[in-house]
Amino acid sequence: MQTKPRRTVPGFRPLTIVIGLLLLLVVGLYSIRTDNFEGEQNFASRVNYIKDQCYDYASLSLAVESKSLLRIAEACEQCARDIQTGTAAVEAEVLSGCVENHYLTGVAVLDRDGNVVQCYSKEGALPQQLLQELTTAPLLDVADHPKKTYSVRLVCDDDSFLDLAASARTDADGIVAAFYHTPTDYVHSYNLNCQHLLAGFTTPGDGTLAVVSGDSIIASNDTSLLGLAPDAVLPLRLLREHGRFNRMVYVRDSNTHFRGYFGYTTQGRDFYVYAYLPEGTIYTTTVKNLMFTSVAYLLIVLMIELVRHRTLQNYQEEKARQEHAYQASLEQAAHRAEAANIAKTEFLQRMSHDIRTPINGIRGMIEIGNHYSTDMAKQAECREKIWEASGLLLELVNEVLDMGKLESGEVVLEHRPFNMVTLLTGLCDVLEKPAAERGITIRCEDITLPHPDLIGSPLHVKRLVMNIISNAIKYNTDNGSITLTLHELRSEGEKAWIRFTCADTGIGMSEEYQKHLFEPFTQELLDARSTYAGTGLGMPIAKGLIDAMGGTIDFTSRQGEGTTFYITLPFEVDRAAAPQPLPGAPADLSTLQGKHILLAEDNDLNLEIAEFLLQNAGLRTTAARNGQEAVTLFAASAPGTFDAILMDVMMPQLDGIEATRAIRALDRPDAAAIPIFAMTANAFTEDRRRAYESGMNEHLTKPLEPDTLLRTLAKYLQR
Repeated sequence: MQTKPRRTVPGFRPLTIVIGLLLLLVVGLYSIRTDNFEGEQNFASRVNYIKDQCYDYASLSLAVESKSLLRIAEACEQCARDIQTGTAAVEAEVLSGCVENHYLTGVAVLDRDGNVVQCYSKEGALPQQLLQELTTAPLLDVADHPKKTYSVRLVCDDDSFLDLAASARTDADGIVAAFYHTPTDYVHSYNLNCQHLLAGFTTPGDGTLAVVSGDSIIASNDTSLLGLAPDAVLPLRLLREHGRFNRMVYVRDSNTHFRGYFGYTTQGRDFYVYAYLPEGTIYTTTVKNLMFTSVAYLLIVLMIELVRHRTLQNYQEEKARQEHAYQASLEQAAHRAEAANIAKTEFLQRMSHDIRTPINGIRGMIEIGNHYSTDMAKQAECREKIWEASGLLLELVNEVLDMGKLESGEVVLEHRPFNMVTLLTGLCDVLEKPAAERGITIRCEDITLPHPDLIGSPLHVKRLVMNIISNAIKYNTDNGSITLTLHELRSEGEKAWIRFTCADTGIGMSEEYQKHLFEPFTQELLDARSTYAGTGLGMPIAKGLIDAMGGTIDFTSRQGEGTTFYITLPFEVDRAAAPQPLPGAPADLSTLQGKHILLAEDNDLNLEIAEFLLQNAGLRTTAARNGQEAVTLFAASAPGTFDAILMDVMMPQLDGIEATRAIRALDRPDAAAIPIFAMTANAFTEDRRRAYESGMNEHLTKPLEPDTLLRTLAKYLQR
């Protein structure tokens, strides 16, 4: 007899799975509700704390400002009582005493119209912003109301404060104005603001916090948001569109379905405080509870849950390590940015002085020349001084550009043959004239080399040697001497190490200053810029070029006796160099008479200068205002019409590089042979290379040297 199979009761495993799922559902719902409640409480506590602190900071800042204005007002009234001359005129010593006695920055005496009758300031001239305030109607009104005192705080462009007070004079008709200048460093260090408050909150733990005033984020624990408009930050824009205050809300971009945020918003007097977190970070307790419940209930999958938990833990540790590394990189970036800002400030301060000094000389000499318009001797003197000042300005611009190239690592070294002895003797010929003006003798002793023909970057070698010798002349004594030598220290295969020595009998350097010789803008004497017309960049540029070429620089110096520099540079030996030709006769400028030059220049002033130099030498010129016009004029002319082309590089429509390529590509007999010279202010090595690669014959840098321009033309046109 066959028995029917027994029907089995539902098994234990499916039942435990169902019970486990229900338990997880209950725990999950409860945990979600708890996390929502705790998240809202955390948001509310942080946001309300920030709002209350912003109120306190604003009140405290207002109290400090009021106290400062009250003090300056009292000091101004006391100054008015101290000034008892009985007349409109006031001695500067009286104002100086008022400044010292009442701990002020400066005091000014005005007439009823706001004109400064007398003033004294520890900082020199009165700031322009202060002068403008002195002419306002509310301030001038104190002259008609002797018991009235006017006070105001002015915020300068550099964030410093000017506290100003004004009251009527007690001894005569007029106004006494007193001010105190709070420096920028003090304001940044001691002035309270909301950003200081948020510095203690971290983005991962506390969420992203932001204080918005108007259309700008004025404070945030995520510094990348500072200064942005709220609508430029997606979570803030979504919270603003939602428009609900003082409760946690969930927002999500309709165009980004998988990304949402929990956020909280509250409103202050004239600001809003926002806090938000990505949606996944709000349910930390829920995840933990579900994991614990799952592990406790599902014993049969204990090992799998342990592995999962361990994997998750490793992920969190790795994430924490990455976050720590990211925070460290942010701190380093902040330090670098701070150092860069300090360096920028110091650079601008020094450049403001060094650039304005020659400009002041140029403008001043023009004024003097205009005054003595009929005195030809005075006119010549003024022109000579203008030339010297413009040379100093050009030297400063060149050195600043060179320093910028070195610091950014953008210096492009040449790799072409040159003769080291010829280079040094050529520099000596150039520098003998300025040295002879002070009775300084330049001696080139022992400059023969076993391998004078080398391969390297002669442009940069010439620059650094020029800097060294120029300093030896500049800081030498009258009727002193400079001794130059060249030695080949060693030669290995195709490489030779050349040592250049420059010894002078100048003022020397102190041991303390020698430690800072190669730092930018450093000079031993406080008046060195005025006495020696130096920028403090020559030695740093020389050091940077030497490092770029793989060389070394050493020196010995004694104050009052002189300095000796030792420069060692490695070069490739040019085995294929031809014997150096004997110096030829100078170019014959008479060959330029009647030659026809196509002059491409878009700047009217530069065009006028170039036309004068060329026409004054007997040449004929045809002007083109851009590269396209130059190509059109040349293409439309008969072959041989133009003897040479002077081509500016930066021009509209078609620049000089493209215009040269277009001319060289023309199908006419003189297109490939006509000399084309770059005439540009782009003076770096890569600019020269681009000019030569386009088909230009020479590269002439602005400002144009008349002798160099004419001799270069003569060299090509007398062939």
